[in-house]
Amino acid sequence: MTTLSPINQRRWHSFRNHRRGFYSAVLFMLLFFISLFAEFIANDKPILLHYNNSFYTPALISYPETDFGGDFETEADYSDPYVIKLIESKGWLLWPLVPFSYDTHIDNLPTPAPSAPTASNWFGTD
Repeated sequence: MTTLSPINQRRWHSFRNHRRGFYSAVLFMLLFFISLFAEFIANDKPILLHYNNSFYTPALISYPETDFGGDFETEADYSDPYVIKLIESKGWLLWPLVPFSYDTHIDNLPTPAPSAPTASNWFGTD
């Protein structure tokens, strides 16, 4: 392990003593680290899916609807009640904390868009 030069040790010590700057840097690094997992925090696809004794990761890999007993060869629309019913008949879904992506279209809004945040949609709509 390399040691810091005396001038860099003094700079590091000065930075550590500057509490507001040091804690701001720590907070920034923490938020940056959390943002690396944004697809697992807010996404309109399940993180993990168990169907017919097999595990699937729709957040990482695209699966056709026919894999879950559907009719179409295109990617499954996991917000479709029909697809959800197909999957839940032989398995389960694990949704992210916020089950919407930046481009998710929401049909059943309580008020006309833009609407205020609700219990199911924390950020509201625009």
